[in-house]
Amino acid sequence: VHSSQRAMASQIRRPMRRLTKTFFGIAIFLALKFGTGIAFAKSSAGDATEGTANGHGRSLLHWITEDECKTEFEVGNNGGPAVFLYIMAICYNFLALAIVVDEYFVRSIEVILKKLKISEDVAGAIFMAAGTSAAELFSNMVDTFVYQSNIGFGVIYGTVIFNVFVGIGYASYICPSDVKKCNWKVMCRDTSWYVFSIIMVVSFIWDKKVEWYESFILVLMYVGYVFTVVYQSSLEVMLCGADGSIAQQKENVMELEEKNSPSSSRRNVDVGDLELSEKKSETASPEPASVDIVEPESNLDNPSSLCSKFYCILTAPINFLVYWTIPDSGTPEEPTNKYMWAFLVSCIWIAGLSWLMVKFATSIGCILNVGAILLGTTFLAIGTSIPDSMSTIIAARKGQGPIAVSNTLGSNIFDMQIAIGFPWLIYSWANGKAYSIDHGDMTGPVVFLLLSAFVLHFGLSLFGWKLRKRLGFILLSLYVVFLIFVFCEEFA
Repeated sequence: VHSSQRAMASQIRRPMRRLTKTFFGIAIFLALKFGTGIAFAKSSAGDATEGTANGHGRSLLHWITEDECKTEFEVGNNGGPAVFLYIMAICYNFLALAIVVDEYFVRSIEVILKKLKISEDVAGAIFMAAGTSAAELFSNMVDTFVYQSNIGFGVIYGTVIFNVFVGIGYASYICPSDVKKCNWKVMCRDTSWYVFSIIMVVSFIWDKKVEWYESFILVLMYVGYVFTVVYQSSLEVMLCGADGSIAQQKENVMELEEKNSPSSSRRNVDVGDLELSEKKSETASPEPASVDIVEPESNLDNPSSLCSKFYCILTAPINFLVYWTIPDSGTPEEPTNKYMWAFLVSCIWIAGLSWLMVKFATSIGCILNVGAILLGTTFLAIGTSIPDSMSTIIAARKGQGPIAVSNTLGSNIFDMQIAIGFPWLIYSWANGKAYSIDHGDMTGPVVFLLLSAFVLHFGLSLFGWKLRKRLGFILLSLYVVFLIFVFCEEFA
């Protein structure tokens, strides 16, 4: 591997390490804070409920399927040890979900797509979006049929906000100055579907119940979105005429020539990117695309640093379990005959981990007397969004701005239409009644959801359809405002 390629791999791994350390640091801090401070905050409530819980012998199945917190462990010592253990379990659940989804579920999907010879547009719009949003879909499925605490809706709501404000925000802040220009037609398509999804979901849940035909409309909307992705070129010719399509092709050719120009890496650079730009121009080769396909050297194979060793030890149990339970699907180039079993077993793993995640979060909310939607919107949403946001950040670091934005918007559209609509549709058909949701005041969520769409779209148009540091700062600042609003609404 050349030195420039190793530098690129190091740049890809650096934000992943930094975000992982930050996330687990925050999680451990919250666990210690809640574990040590809950005794003072709920001393009177714990004394009142402990006597009631001591007389109950509860089975494991009852504990898993109920959203109450009446076991002796959960009310003993005012709930402090239980909260601490549940938060640690949720953090490990996030790690297990990332491993199962990224290393097994998505890989099996890639093999299936190769076997079925499905086009890249359909694969990206349907299967890859399902892969990155599997945790949100199964979380809402578990909450819909088991707990009905609305934590599944909170996870999706928080994930959609986090993907735009933090995923694209941080990606915009760290992306190089020569990042690729986003196609304005694709951005208009995706943001239009995103805004349309927000409006439809809000209008359906406004009366706190969702009929089966309303959920069915959400699912049909995703079919319409996939249709526009697959036949976008034909739709452009139909709406704009042949001249519009030819103009777009010329624009793509000009952009490609500009990208391959030796002087392109010296133009439009920020002060912070000057050193990186000079290194790119010095080490330019006739085939610059070869850098993009270089696989980063895995620190897990030869763990040298203390952090890598700790990560290997931490993930050893889950790696052992999934290795011996999930069949090897192979790669798209060399698939095995067990790829369908790998896909099905991965789905079972994701469903089980999502079930435990929702259960632990529900128990924490019960012990602390905190709303389930608050936990889903903040803690669970951040955890389930980390893998999707990492792919967005890696694409941005490599200058692939269009991929970073399209990946996020496609995942958000899947969340708003399938992850919300499909579980509620199955529930309505199975029970013969509408699904009820107690969402409280929807003014704030509507404002932030629409802000995530309009700020992203008009911000990109203002900066020439490119990710820029100023846009990233605006999006990250809006997420801080969002967190302040959510906590004030819960505790005010």
